Amino acid sequence: MITTESELEALVDKALSFDAVALDTEFVWERTYYPSLGLIQVGYPDGSVDLIDATVIEDMSSLGRLLSNTVTIKILHDAVQDLVILTRVSNAYPKAIFDSQKAAGFIGLTSSISLCDLLNQVLSIRIDKSETKSDWLARPLTEKQIEYAEEDVCYGVKLMNMMMDKAELLGRTGWINQEMEYYENESLYIEADPLSLTPRVKKSGAINKKQKIILRSVGAWRELVARKRNLPRKFVLSDENIVYLAKSPPKSYDALMNSKKLSQRFLSRDGKGLWESIELGVNEELEPLALEENFMHKDDGMEARVDLALAFIKGLSIGSAMDPALIGNRSTITNFVYDSAVGGDEIQSNPLFQNWRKEFCGDNLRKLLTGEGSLRVDPEKKLPLFESE
Repeated sequence: MITTESELEALVDKALSFDAVALDTEFVWERTYYPSLGLIQVGYPDGSVDLIDATVIEDMSSLGRLLSNTVTIKILHDAVQDLVILTRVSNAYPKAIFDSQKAAGFIGLTSSISLCDLLNQVLSIRIDKSETKSDWLARPLTEKQIEYAEEDVCYGVKLMNMMMDKAELLGRTGWINQEMEYYENESLYIEADPLSLTPRVKKSGAINKKQKIILRSVGAWRELVARKRNLPRKFVLSDENIVYLAKSPPKSYDALMNSKKLSQRFLSRDGKGLWESIELGVNEELEPLALEENFMHKDDGMEARVDLALAFIKGLSIGSAMDPALIGNRSTITNFVYDSAVGGDEIQSNPLFQNWRKEFCGDNLRKLLTGEGSLRVDPEKKLPLFESE
């Protein structure tokens, strides 16, 4: 158990002596905006593990030497959340990352597979996941917690090597390496302006366009307050109250301050900031979201072409033992359909027209959408099949 900054420095030196190490984090995320980090696990090629007690080490910046090193591969499973946490505590951006969950989609498995199922399918190893909801801030850790934490990383290097062997047989190692470059995108680890995002508000689907603007403005205000105070969003203002304010915005600041829906304690502290956000939304002083701007003038056939594109991608993926989720979600596909329709250079920056996705499906998908190709059902495989005109 690593408990001092000097021991952490030594661990980093040790980890950097290997070609690859596995990383994982254990945290508690119940009453704070940011996860409260309890433990960091480092697994080595021989199966040994070091545990870093993040509750007692104040300065974790030396971990940044490992995280940002371009030679030693860091193996994680479902990497983004862990990398966001590690970037925050080490103040360093990730390099040379291998996400075993994402890589699984390239070797005939789903790219949302759990680590437990992946280890079972690739290495025939079963691990115990009973401590998932454990309190990782409490000390001392129990023997079961320690065993659980070690199992998350002790097989990491062996797992990566076996997966890459399978990928090589399929000719997809280059594709996996390209996909892992995604985790070196620094924007993943920089908090976005909440006004540029669709807010996370439950039961907000049945509202009109004007109400959505108010919802977005108030939701952004709540996000900034939650970050500043390190509180869950609902501790600042509930989703129910945001929807209420969007549907029935007060006519004035005085009307807000006299609201029976919100507590006087809350209003005395946050009424001014909340009112400013409501005014911003009511006056529609927000820039349209990028996606909204793109599809303001979509034609009647857009959704039909999106469905056609999805059918093409799903058929191709199933026939190639690739997880179609790797290609992109419906929003990504819709953007590609839109870019194909308007022409110009926008298509060149679309994710489906770059790197391995362009080779796998992007080129033929564009031909399909521009009338240079067609789909038919393969009578043997019973799957949609692309044919070039």
